[in-house]
Amino acid sequence: MEFGSLNNLVFFIFPVLLLFIYVFGVKKRTRILKYLQLNDNSVRTILKGVFLVLGTIFVCFALLSPQKQIENEEIEVKGMNIYAIIDTSRSMMTEDVYPNRLEMAKKVLGNIIKSLKGDRIGFIPFSDSAYMQMPLTDDYSITKNYINALDTNLISGGGTQLYQALELAERSFKENGSKNKTVLILSDGGDFDEKSLDFIKKNHITVYAVGIGTNSGSIIPEYKNGKKIGFIKDQSGSAVVSNLNSKFLQQLTSESGGKYYEVNNLKDTTNSFSNDIAQLERNNNRIENVKNYKKYYQIPLFIGILLILLGYLLKGGIKDEK
Repeated sequence: MEFGSLNNLVFFIFPVLLLFIYVFGVKKRTRILKYLQLNDNSVRTILKGVFLVLGTIFVCFALLSPQKQIENEEIEVKGMNIYAIIDTSRSMMTEDVYPNRLEMAKKVLGNIIKSLKGDRIGFIPFSDSAYMQMPLTDDYSITKNYINALDTNLISGGGTQLYQALELAERSFKENGSKNKTVLILSDGGDFDEKSLDFIKKNHITVYAVGIGTNSGSIIPEYKNGKKIGFIKDQSGSAVVSNLNSKFLQQLTSESGGKYYEVNNLKDTTNSFSNDIAQLERNNNRIENVKNYKKYYQIPLFIGILLILLGYLLKGGIKDEK
Protein backbone atom coordinates (compact mmCIF):
# COMPACT_ATOMS: atom_id res chain seq x y z
CA MET A 1 0.00 0.00 0.00
CA GLU A 2 1.26 3.46 -0.94
CA PHE A 3 -0.02 6.98 -0.41
CA GLY A 4 -0.32 9.41 -3.29
CA SER A 5 -0.76 12.61 -1.27
CA LEU A 6 1.48 12.50 1.79
CA ASN A 7 1.47 16.29 1.85
CA ASN A 8 -2.06 16.01 3.30
CA LEU A 9 -0.66 14.59 6.55
CA VAL A 10 -1.08 18.08 7.95
CA PHE A 11 -4.86 17.54 8.07
CA PHE A 12 -4.44 15.00 10.90
CA ILE A 13 -4.22 17.98 13.21
CA PHE A 14 -8.02 18.32 12.92
CA PRO A 15 -8.97 15.08 14.75
CA VAL A 16 -6.47 15.99 17.48
CA LEU A 17 -8.00 19.44 17.87
CA LEU A 18 -11.50 17.94 17.75
CA LEU A 19 -10.58 15.53 20.57
CA PHE A 20 -9.29 18.32 22.81
CA ILE A 21 -12.29 20.55 22.08
CA TYR A 22 -14.74 17.71 22.69
CA VAL A 23 -13.13 16.66 25.98
CA PHE A 24 -13.09 20.28 27.13
CA GLY A 25 -16.75 20.68 26.14
CA VAL A 26 -17.81 17.48 27.93
CA LYS A 27 -16.09 18.55 31.15
CA LYS A 28 -17.74 21.94 31.02
CA ARG A 29 -21.12 20.34 30.26
CA THR A 30 -20.71 17.93 33.19
CA ARG A 31 -20.00 20.79 35.61
CA ILE A 32 -23.07 22.69 34.42
CA LEU A 33 -25.32 19.64 34.67
CA LYS A 34 -24.01 18.85 38.15
CA TYR A 35 -24.73 22.39 39.24
CA LEU A 36 -28.28 21.99 37.90
CA GLN A 37 -28.54 18.61 39.66
CA LEU A 38 -28.91 16.76 36.37
CA ASN A 39 -27.18 13.58 35.15
CA ASP A 40 -25.74 13.08 31.67
CA ASN A 41 -25.78 9.74 29.86
CA SER A 42 -22.00 9.25 29.90
CA VAL A 43 -22.05 6.19 27.59
CA ARG A 44 -23.78 8.10 24.79
CA THR A 45 -21.52 11.10 25.30
CA ILE A 46 -18.40 8.96 25.03
CA LEU A 47 -19.74 7.11 21.96
CA LYS A 48 -20.59 10.42 20.29
CA GLY A 49 -17.02 11.67 20.77
CA VAL A 50 -15.49 8.38 19.59
CA PHE A 51 -17.61 8.39 16.42
CA LEU A 52 -16.76 12.02 15.60
CA VAL A 53 -13.00 11.68 16.21
CA LEU A 54 -12.70 8.31 14.45
CA GLY A 55 -14.76 9.60 11.52
CA THR A 56 -12.46 12.60 11.14
CA ILE A 57 -9.41 10.29 11.26
CA PHE A 58 -10.83 8.12 8.47
CA VAL A 59 -11.58 11.20 6.31
CA CYS A 60 -8.01 12.44 6.82
CA PHE A 61 -6.75 8.96 5.92
CA ALA A 62 -8.75 9.14 2.68
CA LEU A 63 -7.08 12.47 1.90
CA LEU A 64 -3.72 10.64 1.83
CA SER A 65 -5.02 8.82 -1.26
CA PRO A 66 -4.20 5.21 -0.36
CA GLN A 67 -3.36 3.28 -3.52
CA LYS A 68 -1.80 0.06 -4.76
CA GLN A 69 0.28 -0.33 -7.90
CA ILE A 70 -1.35 -2.81 -10.27
CA GLU A 71 0.95 -2.57 -13.29
CA ASN A 72 4.00 -0.83 -14.73
CA GLU A 73 3.32 0.26 -18.29
CA GLU A 74 5.79 1.52 -20.89
CA ILE A 75 4.45 4.19 -23.23
CA GLU A 76 5.99 5.97 -26.19
CA VAL A 77 6.01 9.75 -25.86
CA LYS A 78 6.46 12.00 -28.89
CA GLY A 79 7.73 15.47 -28.21
CA MET A 80 10.33 18.10 -28.90
CA ASN A 81 13.52 18.93 -27.05
CA ILE A 82 13.72 22.68 -26.47
CA TYR A 83 16.42 24.70 -24.76
CA ALA A 84 15.50 28.14 -23.47
CA ILE A 85 18.65 30.27 -23.73
CA ILE A 86 18.23 33.24 -21.42
CA ASP A 87 20.31 36.41 -21.60
CA THR A 88 21.41 37.37 -18.07
CA SER A 89 23.82 40.17 -19.03
CA ARG A 90 23.62 43.50 -17.20
CA SER A 91 21.70 45.13 -20.04
CA MET A 92 18.76 42.85 -19.16
CA MET A 93 18.22 44.98 -16.04
CA THR A 94 17.25 47.93 -18.26
CA GLU A 95 13.86 49.27 -17.26
CA ASP A 96 12.41 50.22 -20.64
CA VAL A 97 9.92 47.40 -19.99
CA TYR A 98 8.24 46.86 -16.63
CA PRO A 99 9.79 46.07 -14.24
CA ASN A 100 12.90 45.26 -16.29
CA ARG A 101 13.88 43.11 -19.26
CA LEU A 102 14.99 40.09 -17.23
CA GLU A 103 11.81 39.95 -15.14
CA MET A 104 9.78 40.26 -18.33
CA ALA A 105 11.80 37.40 -19.87
CA LYS A 106 11.05 35.23 -16.81
CA LYS A 107 7.34 36.01 -17.09
CA VAL A 108 7.29 35.19 -20.82
CA LEU A 109 9.20 31.94 -20.24
CA GLY A 110 6.76 30.88 -17.53
CA ASN A 111 3.79 31.52 -19.83
CA ILE A 112 5.39 29.56 -22.67
CA ILE A 113 6.03 26.55 -20.41
CA LYS A 114 2.34 26.50 -19.45
CA SER A 115 1.48 25.90 -23.10
CA LEU A 116 3.86 22.94 -23.57
CA LYS A 117 2.45 19.42 -23.75
CA GLY A 118 4.81 16.46 -23.80
CA ASP A 119 7.82 18.51 -24.92
CA ARG A 120 10.98 18.59 -22.82
CA ILE A 121 12.60 21.90 -21.95
CA GLY A 122 15.91 22.94 -20.41
CA PHE A 123 17.47 26.26 -19.35
CA ILE A 124 20.84 27.73 -20.32
CA PRO A 125 21.57 31.24 -18.99
CA PHE A 126 24.36 33.14 -20.72
CA SER A 127 26.34 36.34 -20.33
CA ASP A 128 30.18 36.44 -20.50
CA SER A 129 29.88 32.64 -20.41
CA ALA A 130 27.11 30.07 -20.31
CA TYR A 131 26.17 27.08 -18.17
CA MET A 132 23.52 24.38 -18.00
CA GLN A 133 21.09 25.49 -15.31
CA MET A 134 18.38 22.87 -15.91
CA PRO A 135 18.76 19.80 -18.19
CA LEU A 136 15.92 18.69 -20.44
CA THR A 137 12.81 17.70 -18.50
CA ASP A 138 9.07 17.31 -19.01
CA ASP A 139 8.38 17.89 -15.32
CA TYR A 140 7.09 21.42 -15.71
CA SER A 141 6.33 21.74 -11.99
CA ILE A 142 10.03 22.14 -11.14
CA THR A 143 10.72 24.84 -13.74
CA LYS A 144 9.26 27.65 -11.61
CA ASN A 145 12.09 27.44 -9.05
CA TYR A 146 14.72 27.58 -11.79
CA ILE A 147 13.03 30.57 -13.42
CA ASN A 148 12.90 32.43 -10.10
CA ALA A 149 16.64 31.79 -9.64
CA LEU A 150 17.55 33.56 -12.91
CA ASP A 151 19.58 36.64 -12.09
CA THR A 152 22.24 38.86 -13.65
CA ASN A 153 24.58 37.77 -10.83
CA LEU A 154 24.51 34.12 -11.94
CA ILE A 155 27.36 34.77 -14.33
CA SER A 156 29.96 37.49 -13.79
CA GLY A 157 30.47 40.12 -16.45
CA GLY A 158 28.12 41.91 -18.80
CA GLY A 159 28.88 40.42 -22.20
CA THR A 160 26.80 38.09 -24.33
CA GLN A 161 28.44 34.78 -25.26
CA LEU A 162 25.56 33.25 -27.18
CA TYR A 163 27.90 30.86 -28.97
CA GLN A 164 28.82 29.03 -25.74
CA ALA A 165 25.14 28.61 -24.89
CA LEU A 166 24.44 27.13 -28.33
CA GLU A 167 27.37 24.74 -27.89
CA LEU A 168 25.94 23.49 -24.59
CA ALA A 169 22.54 22.98 -26.17
CA GLU A 170 24.00 21.09 -29.13
CA ARG A 171 26.03 18.85 -26.83
CA SER A 172 22.88 17.96 -24.89
CA PHE A 173 20.91 17.37 -28.09
CA LYS A 174 23.52 14.85 -29.22
CA GLU A 175 23.59 13.08 -25.84
CA ASN A 176 19.81 12.72 -25.98
CA GLY A 177 19.74 11.65 -29.62
CA SER A 178 17.53 14.60 -30.56
CA LYS A 179 16.32 14.69 -34.14
CA ASN A 180 14.50 17.97 -33.66
CA LYS A 181 16.87 20.57 -32.21
CA THR A 182 15.06 23.71 -31.12
CA VAL A 183 16.26 26.66 -29.04
CA LEU A 184 14.32 29.61 -27.71
CA ILE A 185 16.48 32.69 -27.14
CA LEU A 186 15.22 35.39 -24.78
CA SER A 187 17.44 38.44 -25.13
CA ASP A 188 17.68 42.13 -25.92
CA GLY A 189 19.81 41.31 -28.96
CA GLY A 190 23.43 42.14 -28.47
CA ASP A 191 26.02 42.52 -31.21
CA PHE A 192 26.07 40.53 -34.45
CA ASP A 193 27.80 37.18 -33.95
CA GLU A 194 28.71 35.42 -37.18
CA LYS A 195 30.14 32.48 -35.25
CA SER A 196 26.75 31.74 -33.69
CA LEU A 197 25.02 32.13 -37.03
CA ASP A 198 27.34 29.63 -38.71
CA PHE A 199 26.94 27.23 -35.77
CA ILE A 200 23.15 26.96 -36.01
CA LYS A 201 23.36 26.43 -39.77
CA LYS A 202 26.00 23.72 -39.47
CA ASN A 203 24.16 21.83 -36.73
CA HIS A 204 20.64 22.37 -38.12
CA ILE A 205 19.30 24.06 -35.01
CA THR A 206 15.93 25.80 -35.31
CA VAL A 207 15.98 29.13 -33.48
CA TYR A 208 12.99 30.93 -32.04
CA ALA A 209 13.84 34.25 -30.46
CA VAL A 210 12.07 36.72 -28.18
CA GLY A 211 13.39 40.26 -28.39
CA ILE A 212 12.76 42.03 -25.09
CA GLY A 213 13.03 45.81 -24.86
CA THR A 214 12.35 48.90 -26.96
CA ASN A 215 14.13 50.50 -29.90
CA SER A 216 14.53 53.75 -27.96
CA GLY A 217 15.99 51.83 -25.01
CA SER A 218 17.04 53.24 -21.66
CA ILE A 219 20.05 53.59 -19.39
CA ILE A 220 21.33 50.47 -17.59
CA PRO A 221 20.96 50.63 -13.79
CA GLU A 222 23.83 49.44 -11.60
CA TYR A 223 23.15 47.33 -8.52
CA LYS A 224 25.20 46.42 -5.48
CA ASN A 225 23.95 43.88 -2.93
CA GLY A 226 20.49 44.09 -4.52
CA LYS A 227 20.25 47.88 -4.23
CA LYS A 228 20.38 50.36 -7.11
CA ILE A 229 23.43 52.59 -6.68
CA GLY A 230 23.35 54.45 -9.98
CA PHE A 231 23.82 53.73 -13.66
CA ILE A 232 26.50 52.03 -15.74
CA LYS A 233 28.76 54.60 -17.41
CA ASP A 234 31.21 54.49 -20.28
CA GLN A 235 34.83 55.67 -20.18
CA SER A 236 33.78 59.26 -20.76
CA GLY A 237 31.46 59.17 -17.74
CA SER A 238 28.22 59.16 -19.73
CA ALA A 239 25.40 56.77 -18.86
CA VAL A 240 25.26 53.75 -21.18
CA VAL A 241 22.00 53.41 -23.11
CA SER A 242 20.87 49.92 -24.11
CA ASN A 243 18.54 49.48 -27.09
CA LEU A 244 16.77 46.40 -28.37
CA ASN A 245 18.89 45.01 -31.22
CA SER A 246 16.33 42.87 -33.00
CA LYS A 247 18.19 42.66 -36.31
CA PHE A 248 20.58 39.90 -35.19
CA LEU A 249 17.83 37.89 -33.51
CA GLN A 250 15.68 38.16 -36.64
CA GLN A 251 18.55 36.94 -38.78
CA LEU A 252 19.10 33.92 -36.51
CA THR A 253 15.44 32.93 -36.78
CA SER A 254 15.00 33.57 -40.50
CA GLU A 255 18.09 31.58 -41.50
CA SER A 256 17.22 28.63 -39.24
CA GLY A 257 13.53 28.31 -40.12
CA GLY A 258 12.31 29.66 -36.79
CA LYS A 259 10.38 32.78 -35.87
CA TYR A 260 11.02 36.09 -34.12
CA TYR A 261 8.76 37.50 -31.40
CA GLU A 262 8.91 40.81 -29.59
CA VAL A 263 7.85 41.83 -26.10
CA ASN A 264 7.60 45.24 -24.45
CA ASN A 265 5.04 47.18 -22.43
CA LEU A 266 2.81 47.66 -25.48
CA LYS A 267 2.92 44.27 -27.20
CA ASP A 268 3.59 40.59 -26.68
CA THR A 269 3.63 38.40 -29.79
CA THR A 270 4.76 35.23 -28.00
CA ASN A 271 1.18 33.98 -27.62
CA SER A 272 1.50 32.20 -30.97
CA PHE A 273 4.66 30.29 -29.95
CA SER A 274 2.80 27.15 -28.85
CA ASN A 275 0.85 27.13 -32.13
CA ASP A 276 4.02 27.65 -34.15
CA ILE A 277 5.91 24.72 -32.64
CA ALA A 278 2.76 22.57 -32.75
CA GLN A 279 3.15 22.54 -36.54
CA LEU A 280 6.60 20.95 -36.25
CA GLU A 281 7.04 17.21 -36.56
CA ARG A 282 7.74 15.42 -33.26
CA ASN A 283 10.60 13.06 -34.06
CA ASN A 284 12.08 12.83 -30.57
CA ASN A 285 10.39 9.64 -29.38
CA ARG A 286 11.16 8.30 -25.92
CA ILE A 287 9.93 5.48 -23.74
CA GLU A 288 8.59 6.39 -20.30
CA ASN A 289 7.49 4.08 -17.50
CA VAL A 290 4.02 4.85 -16.21
CA LYS A 291 2.81 3.33 -12.96
CA ASN A 292 -0.91 2.53 -12.84
CA TYR A 293 -2.54 2.51 -9.43
CA LYS A 294 -5.84 1.33 -8.00
CA LYS A 295 -7.26 3.94 -5.63
CA TYR A 296 -8.77 2.96 -2.28
CA TYR A 297 -9.66 6.37 -0.82
CA GLN A 298 -13.40 5.69 -1.25
CA ILE A 299 -13.44 3.06 1.54
CA PRO A 300 -12.04 5.20 4.42
CA LEU A 301 -13.97 8.21 3.11
CA PHE A 302 -17.29 6.29 3.30
CA ILE A 303 -16.49 4.94 6.77
CA GLY A 304 -15.44 8.38 7.97
CA ILE A 305 -18.60 10.11 6.73
CA LEU A 306 -20.76 7.34 8.22
CA LEU A 307 -19.10 7.64 11.64
CA ILE A 308 -19.40 11.44 11.62
CA LEU A 309 -23.13 11.17 10.80
CA LEU A 310 -23.64 8.63 13.58
CA GLY A 311 -21.81 10.87 16.02
CA TYR A 312 -23.83 13.89 14.94
CA LEU A 313 -27.16 12.07 15.23
CA LEU A 314 -26.39 10.43 18.58
CA LYS A 315 -27.99 12.51 21.31
CA GLY A 316 -26.94 12.42 24.93
CA GLY A 317 -29.62 11.78 27.56
CA ILE A 318 -30.16 14.01 30.62
CA LYS A 319 -31.84 12.78 33.80
CA ASP A 320 -32.91 14.60 36.88
CA GLU A 321 -30.91 13.41 39.93
CA LYS A 322 -34.06 13.57 42.01
